[in-house]
Amino acid sequence: MRTVGQHTFFSVAFLIGMLTAVACNEDYDPVYPVITSTLPKLPDPKNATEVPRGPEEVHRDLTLAIVGEVRGELEPCGCPTLPYGGFERRHTQLDRLRKESSAPVFHLDLGDTLVKGISTSRGDELLARATEMLRMSKMVGVDLWIPGPSDLVAMSIEAIASQSTLPVASATWIEPSSGANVLPSFAVLERGGMRIGVIALSAPPQGTKSVGYRDPVEAVHKTLPLLPEDLDWIIAAGNVSDGDASNVAAIDGLSAVFSTRGEAYADPPLGRSERVVIETPDRGRYLQVVHARLATAAHQPLLLYPDPPEWRARLASVRRGGVDAFSDSGAGRNLGLVNTIPLSGDLDREGPVASRLSDYRIEQRARATKAASVVPDKGPHYASSGSCVNCHSDEFARWTLTGHARAWRVLVERRETENPECIACHTTGYGEAGGFGELSTTNIRKYKSVQCEMCHGPLGGHPNNTSVEAVAITEATCTGCHDEANSPDFDYPTYLARASCQGGAPELIPRPPDE
Repeated sequence: MRTVGQHTFFSVAFLIGMLTAVACNEDYDPVYPVITSTLPKLPDPKNATEVPRGPEEVHRDLTLAIVGEVRGELEPCGCPTLPYGGFERRHTQLDRLRKESSAPVFHLDLGDTLVKGISTSRGDELLARATEMLRMSKMVGVDLWIPGPSDLVAMSIEAIASQSTLPVASATWIEPSSGANVLPSFAVLERGGMRIGVIALSAPPQGTKSVGYRDPVEAVHKTLPLLPEDLDWIIAAGNVSDGDASNVAAIDGLSAVFSTRGEAYADPPLGRSERVVIETPDRGRYLQVVHARLATAAHQPLLLYPDPPEWRARLASVRRGGVDAFSDSGAGRNLGLVNTIPLSGDLDREGPVASRLSDYRIEQRARATKAASVVPDKGPHYASSGSCVNCHSDEFARWTLTGHARAWRVLVERRETENPECIACHTTGYGEAGGFGELSTTNIRKYKSVQCEMCHGPLGGHPNNTSVEAVAITEATCTGCHDEANSPDFDYPTYLARASCQGGAPELIPRPPDE
């Protein structure tokens, strides 16, 4: 059973200021950016000597950088409490790792990559975003993509197999009738003389009958004999559940298991002799970086070194040409150091990824304009709150005092009024048929902020057209924008009362009954 450690990544808000200071320090090491001044004391590194040794081999070094559950986030959203992430910042940090590390760097995406929320509700935007996510993943250097269940919402398994621009694998997704793998079950990654065998594990597909499923433990046992014999390291990686990841970690033949965050993020277990499960934070807001120093067989368990400052000091000694400072604790062992690196604002830079993102925004706006220009022949269309207020003045008055009414102002203050990633949740009917399309002054005035129809659906034609009725509000109405990542404190009953036209403030004098 894995437990949340004393210093989970969710408690690192203090790093924001410290990272800025460290980035300006000439001793800053982008390969091992360890910050320890306020972290609790870690286990005694001498505990590592109690772990049994395997056959001694010449040590080999490598760096593994991992993301998972990016969920369509191309850039950091300004809404969450920790606005980290984005491909541009990931590219910058990976460049630093590659330039500063003497060891080869490998980059894995553990899946659930392609699908975002409300801004991908239309089929054309869904596929366009999926294609862009894969394009940018290739630009930042993803060596292997292990697709997850939500990725099948954006692309069919046939498209993933034939059209993906990235190496892709899954040992658990199979053809329902024959049981044959629909994707390669493993990948061998090679760089700088290092060869890693990665057994890919996807979670069960949902909402599709075109993909069957093989139990992860069975999949690993079936795949291990297929791996080449000359590998430096053998691992499993993917997006399976916490329980499945733990079961896979008990299998001989693997050195470690890398997984998405599961039900709740757990800190890497330090100084443990059994095979560990190392999770990565979601949304691509952190880069989970594992520095491995391998000095035994490829399948021997990875021992996570419990003292990052000592690891850094020892590595510095090796770089200065001294004796191998890891020979005492590292002989006959595979050692690893985990750094969870926030992709924060100090990593912003102009470059090919930023340029591509700018082009993609232009394409998004063009698609939204085209979609909105099609007014439905039948059924409701968007009318804006200017029409609703004629009959619902009390509700409109309440709404004007809510955060929804000020949603556009937030974008003005943050200079994001031309960013489609933000516009979809801060306006009404963006990119929808007969709704908000071109960013003209007239359209902005008409559709800015989260108006009536954002919650109740398009109501053009109401009340004269009796077939047009307001859609009932449910929690799902809200979570398209108020998701776990961008609105972590969201509570449906509380938010509904506070933010909707039915809220308790202000108290309005009731109208006298009609005489």
